[in-house]
Amino acid sequence: MKSLRTVDEKRGRRNVLPRFPNKPDILVPYEQLSQRRKELEDYLSNLLNIEIYRRHSETINFLDVSPLSFVGDLGMKGKEGTILKRTGSGAKTRCNFLGLLECGLCIKCNYLSTSLCGKWQKRHLVVKDTFVAYLNPEDGRIKSVILMDNGFGISLGVYTTGSRSGMQISNLSRHIVIKCWTKRKAKEWMEFIQEVSNREGKDFIQTNPHNSFAPYRPYISATWFVDGADYMSAVADALENAKEEIFIADWWLSPEIHMKRPMPGGDYWRLDKILRRKAVQGVKIFILIYKEIEVALGINSYYSKQRLVEQCPENIKVLRHPDHARAGVLLWAHHEKIVVIDQSLAFLGGIDLCYGRWDNSEHRLTDLESIHQSSIYIPSRDKLTNTSSKKVLGCIDRHVLLPLAIATNTIAMATTRSMPLLPMMDEKTKKNLVLSTLSTDNSLFMLQEKGDGVKCNTPELHKKNLFDVAKTTVDKMKNTVKVKRQELINMVYTSHEMDADDVAENKLSLPESEDAVDYACSLQPATKLWLGKDYTNFIVKDFNDLEKPYQDLVDRTTTPRMPWHDIGVLVQNAAARDVARHFIQRWNAVKLEKANLNPCYPYLLPKSYQNCRSYAPFVKEANKHNVKCQVLRSVSSWSAGFLDSETVERSIQEAYIQAISKAERYIYIENQFFITLASMDKGLVKNQIGETLLKRILRAHREGAVFRVFVVMPLLPGFEGEVGGPSGKALRAITHWNYNSISRGKDAILNQLLEAGIEDPSEYITFHGLRTHSMLNGTMVTELIYVHSKLMIIDDNTVICGSANINDRSMVATRDSEIAVIIHDQEFEDGRMNDIPFLCGKFASSLRKKLFREHLGLLNTKEDINIDDAIIKSFYKDVWCARSERNTEIYEEVFHCVPTDKVVNFAILKQFQEKVPLSISDPLLAQEMVENIKGHLVNLPLNFLCNEDLKPAAATVEGMMPTALWT
Repeated sequence: MKSLRTVDEKRGRRNVLPRFPNKPDILVPYEQLSQRRKELEDYLSNLLNIEIYRRHSETINFLDVSPLSFVGDLGMKGKEGTILKRTGSGAKTRCNFLGLLECGLCIKCNYLSTSLCGKWQKRHLVVKDTFVAYLNPEDGRIKSVILMDNGFGISLGVYTTGSRSGMQISNLSRHIVIKCWTKRKAKEWMEFIQEVSNREGKDFIQTNPHNSFAPYRPYISATWFVDGADYMSAVADALENAKEEIFIADWWLSPEIHMKRPMPGGDYWRLDKILRRKAVQGVKIFILIYKEIEVALGINSYYSKQRLVEQCPENIKVLRHPDHARAGVLLWAHHEKIVVIDQSLAFLGGIDLCYGRWDNSEHRLTDLESIHQSSIYIPSRDKLTNTSSKKVLGCIDRHVLLPLAIATNTIAMATTRSMPLLPMMDEKTKKNLVLSTLSTDNSLFMLQEKGDGVKCNTPELHKKNLFDVAKTTVDKMKNTVKVKRQELINMVYTSHEMDADDVAENKLSLPESEDAVDYACSLQPATKLWLGKDYTNFIVKDFNDLEKPYQDLVDRTTTPRMPWHDIGVLVQNAAARDVARHFIQRWNAVKLEKANLNPCYPYLLPKSYQNCRSYAPFVKEANKHNVKCQVLRSVSSWSAGFLDSETVERSIQEAYIQAISKAERYIYIENQFFITLASMDKGLVKNQIGETLLKRILRAHREGAVFRVFVVMPLLPGFEGEVGGPSGKALRAITHWNYNSISRGKDAILNQLLEAGIEDPSEYITFHGLRTHSMLNGTMVTELIYVHSKLMIIDDNTVICGSANINDRSMVATRDSEIAVIIHDQEFEDGRMNDIPFLCGKFASSLRKKLFREHLGLLNTKEDINIDDAIIKSFYKDVWCARSERNTEIYEEVFHCVPTDKVVNFAILKQFQEKVPLSISDPLLAQEMVENIKGHLVNLPLNFLCNEDLKPAAATVEGMMPTALWT
C-alpha cells in the first residue's frame, strides 16, 4: 500500500506545475546558474506534460512551434514565429483606396498609407531549408508557400515595405509583406532567412547550368524504359508501393487505362482502381491535368477529373489548368508527363497515362484473340435515347450490357458490324431483348449534372456523387437482368461454352457500380491487350465519347491499330525531389489562381534534400545506372505562375544546344516533330536546334571527321484525316513544317548542307520512320509506328529525355510547358567509335543499343550484327541505311503505302492509291517478300508531295489559325 501511495504521489506531483523561480536572473550568483537552468528545464518539462497547457496558444507561441515544426521529411525545424502579414501584398506596395486610385506614392506617403490603409492579419511564419511558408495560427492551414529560387530575396525598411519594422519576402512567383513587433525582430528574421537561403537553399538561388531552376545532381540512380508496356508496369508497381504522396501531371489521363497486360486479374491494375486503393489507405494523391478547349480537342479532361475524384474525394485531388478565357491562354498546353512517388521516385518522358500509349517492342497491329476474331454487334442505345453531354459526373454508361463473357469468349462493344463466328439473333429479337432488359428504369441512362451554377473546375465539398443517386435504380434493374440473362446466354452460347458451376449456382450478375465490360474483363482467361478506346488509330479516327471507355472507336476486324513507340525514364533521390518541386510549384500556382479559398485543396510542400532515400524493388538492379542528371523545364508566366510576364525558363532548349555543340561522334534523335530551321535568320520558327545541328555537321565536314546524326520520327503526323482529302488539313500543316525544316526551302537543313558544298548529306545525317505489318482476318495490312519519343542520345554518354518536342511549342518556353532531364553517365565500359577505343556510358549506350536492336529487328533473332560501333561505315551504311532502304522498297512494292517518294503531287497520289497492291493481287508472293523485312526501320520519304503547297488555305479554319499553333 505504501509503495502504491508513493507512485500515486509521484504521478500527482508530475502533473502539478512547480512554482516559477521568483528571483530575477540578475540576482542569481554565477555558481548557481546551472541550478537555475535546471529549475527552468523542470518547469517547462512539467508544463508540457500537462495537456491543457501543452496545447495552449501562449505555450505554442512561446516555443515557436507549429504542425510543420517536427515533420522529419521537411528538414530542420528552422525559425518560426508569429508575425503580421499584410493582405493583398502580392501587388506592389501602394494605396489604391479600394481600387479607385492607382498611383505610386513617395516613401513618406507610402509609409502613411501602409500604416492607415493596410490590413494586417496575424500569421505563423515558418522557415525551412528550401522554402518559406506562413500558416493560419487558428487552424494550422498553410496559406502560402514561397519556394527559394533565383529570384528569391528579402528586404527591410520603409522604402520597400512602407513600415519601419516591415519586411518583404519575394520569389519569381510571389511576394509578401510582413511586419514584426520591432525593427530588431525584423532584422533577426532577415538574417536567419538569408543564412538558410545561402546555405541549404543555395542550389536554387544560384545560377545553374542551362539556366535551370535545379542544379546537377550526382550519384543518381536512373532507369530507362522503351515503349509503354515496361514504363506503365513500373509506374503501377511504384504507385502500389506509395506510402505518403502521389503526384501526377499529364497532358491527357485516362482513368480506365490498364497499366499491366495481359489482364489476368481483371481491373486490379487499372489506373483508377490503383489510385482508389492507395487513397483508401491514406495516401494523398494530387493530379494536374491539362484543360483542353473542348471544340478543338476531344480528350475530355472533365470526365477524367470526375472519374478520379469520385474514387475517394478525401484523398484524391484533381486540378485542371488553364482556364482559357480568364488566363488568356488559348493555343498552349501543359505537356508534361510526370508521376512522382513520395517525392523520392520520379517518372517522366513522353508517355501519358492514357489510351493508345501502351505498347511493346512487337508493336502489334491487331488484337482479336479475346473475341475469337469476331464481335457481336449490340444495337447502340443512341438510337433509343438522346445522348448526354460529355460533362457528366461519373455517369453510368448508357451502354449497360449483360456480362456474357464465358470461358474464352467476350462481347466486344464495337461500333461497327463484323461477321461473327457465334450464332446471331435476328434484329427483331435483339431489339426486343435490349428494350425489355433496359426499360426497367430508363432514367438511369439520362443522368446528367444539374444546372445548378456550380463550377465544373473544382469539386465542391457537398457535391453529390451520381453513383449514389443511381444505386437504387441499379438495384431495381438487377432482378430483371437476372431473369433475362439466362435466356440470352442460351440463345448465344452452346452448352459446352458454359461453366457448369456458374450456371448451376446462378452466380453471374451485374456489378453495381461498374460497366458490364469491366466485369467481363475479370473473367478468365482474358487475352485482349487493348480494350475499347485503347485500340486506336489516330489517323483513321480521333477520340470521342471517352465516357464510354469500353466502346471501340474503330472496327478492329477491319482496321489495324496504330502502334506507339515512346521512351520514359525513372530518376530517384535528389533528382526526384527536383521533379516534385516543379510539380509543387505548378500545383501551388494553380491552387492560388483557381482554388485559393477551397480548404480541401491544400498547398504542397517540398521535402528536404537531406538524407533523401528511395525504394524501388520493382526495378531490376541490372537496369539501374549511376548517373549525374539535371532536371530541365520550359515554363513561363502562364504555366508556372511567374509574376513577371517576361520571366521564362527555357533550359531544355539550352541543354539541347549545348549537348549538340559538344557532341564528338554521333547524335541520335527520336522525336515526334522536327520543326526547326537551320538558319540564324529566325522568322516564323525561332528555336535554334536546327541551326546548332547545321553548325556541328559543318564543323565535322571542315575537320574531315566521321560524324553521324540519326533522326527517327513519325512518317506522318498523328492527326485524323487523309493526306489528300478534305479532312487532312491539320495533318498537311504539320507535314509542311516538318519538310520545310528537313528538305524544302532555303532554311531546310539538307539544303543548307548542299549549299555548303556537301555533295551527299546522308554521310552526316539521315531521316527515318518506323513501319510494321501483320495479318488481319486473312488480309495483309501495314501501318506506320507512331514515334512519340522526345529523346536525344549523344556519344553513348549523354541523354536528354522528357516531354519536349523539337519545335517552338516545346522549346521557346512561352508556349507549352515541358519537363525533361539531361543525364550524364558516371559508369563506363570499353567501347569503340569508328573502330577507335572509346569509353561508353552504361546508361546511354544500353539505351541506344536497345533501340537499335528493336528498329533493326535484332531482338528475337539469331542474326549476329555488331551494333557497338554506331558510326563505323560497315554499320552506318551497310546495316542501318541499307536495311532502312530495303524495308522501304518492300513496303512500297507490297502495300503501295504512303507516304512515299513516288508521290510528288495529289494527282499522282490519287492514281497511286487506286492501284491494286501486291498484297491483294498476289498475296502468296507478297507474303514471301515481307519475310525479307528486317525490323521496323524505313526511310522518311523526302520527296513526298514535294510539288504541292501543304500549308492550309487562308480561307480554312486551319489557315486562319496563327502559324505558331503548328510550329
